[in-house]
Amino acid sequence: MVLSYEPSVKNRIMVCITPQKSSRRLVERGAQRAKETNGEFCVVYVNKNSDISQDLKENQVLLEIFDMAQKLGGRVSILVGKKISKTLAEFARENSITEIIVGKSLRSALDVILHGDVVNPLKKEAMKNNIRVEVVE
Repeated sequence: MVLSYEPSVKNRIMVCITPQKSSRRLVERGAQRAKETNGEFCVVYVNKNSDISQDLKENQVLLEIFDMAQKLGGRVSILVGKKISKTLAEFARENSITEIIVGKSLRSALDVILHGDVVNPLKKEAMKNNIRVEVVE
């Protein structure tokens, strides 16, 4: 999915969220970075299931975060992909993203071992394309 950006905009910030209230701070940071850099920002959520409508019905928090992002001047995208880091990296590359903002995982080390990490593989892919990644605590 390719978003249409203003051609003169050089800084494009992608904020990666999950359906948790703590994602609001990431959206605020993305809006702040867009303002600081005279850029644009988008908020991206990756759904691992193909039934997005069901997921949205169950996640009022996600809808609230999307609304907040739009009120702050951001765009919203829902992506579908089995491998979250790969899906995010592809979106960033296709949309000429210059900066990615993600939250630090609160998962346990065991959970990361069992289910995989999103942030580190995303950082590796982003580095290949000279995309800055900010991990927010």
